[in-house]
Amino acid sequence: MKHVLKSLVALFFLIAITRLSFSAPKNPSDDIKVVHGRDGRIDTFHLAGTVWEELSRSVAMQIKNSDMISNDEVSTKLLGLSLSKSLEPALCADEQFATQIKVGSCSGFLVSDSHIVTAGHCLLSQADCDNKSWVFDYELKYAEDLDYTVVPSRNIFKCKKIISQHADSNTFTDRLDFALIQLDHSVINRRPLTVRLEGKIENNAPLAVIGHPDGIPKKFADGAKVMENDDEVFFSTNLDTFHVNSGSPVFNFETGVVEGILVRGALDYVFDAASNCSRVNTIFNGCKDKSCALEDVTRISQVEKLKEILSSY
Repeated sequence: MKHVLKSLVALFFLIAITRLSFSAPKNPSDDIKVVHGRDGRIDTFHLAGTVWEELSRSVAMQIKNSDMISNDEVSTKLLGLSLSKSLEPALCADEQFATQIKVGSCSGFLVSDSHIVTAGHCLLSQADCDNKSWVFDYELKYAEDLDYTVVPSRNIFKCKKIISQHADSNTFTDRLDFALIQLDHSVINRRPLTVRLEGKIENNAPLAVIGHPDGIPKKFADGAKVMENDDEVFFSTNLDTFHVNSGSPVFNFETGVVEGILVRGALDYVFDAASNCSRVNTIFNGCKDKSCALEDVTRISQVEKLKEILSSY
């Protein structure tokens, strides 16, 4: 009966998904800077009416326990600086998201009701796990939202233990980077993401990513594709991602299935001497000539013990 109920729930969700669109919303800004061709990052409140709205709810941000204070019995304040002030030199005032508050240290996503997958370099030891929590819905609710750093305490989950982990050794022979962690209690009212467990994504497949670039409120970005696909443990893309995007789920844009975990990328910012501030590193040719660094994604099928965890649900 347990398996029958699961099948019925899965069928219902599939039917519901077919009524929504995998199309991304139009970027609300027509004059923003570019990263790989055009900066595709948008705040997740722009996802309303697409299936990405639901998928984004299963993406969380890692934060140090010391960077949270209880606001009252039901809410918690997240502490941080503006993105501009967190950089040295400061981010130029006219750059996108310069005033948004940076609080996180990595991104991650639900694969079961009590397990999250992230990048391996985000959690190197049980001590790291003990000192970190995972927060859902750190995001703007609308364009002029000024209270986004206060989140419901029910959206915060402690890291209980590391189930499996492997960190990139920065060698050409070992680029595997993932962590599978257990939370201290189950997450309700959020659906674990569907992940690829066998095979590999197709060459040139279109991609999307959801996460917390630089630890700011959650963002969605698409308009990218698989650029290099030969390595067995990772593939490379031209996604618009940044440092704290590490651990973000990378989706096949056409299916919504998680293909991998964002783990490495190109230099995020460059110094603008004329303005004496930092700017988003812009790659104008989209790496078409392969002359620039790409963003690397660990294949989700490489996460040890993930199949074992999922088979028990």
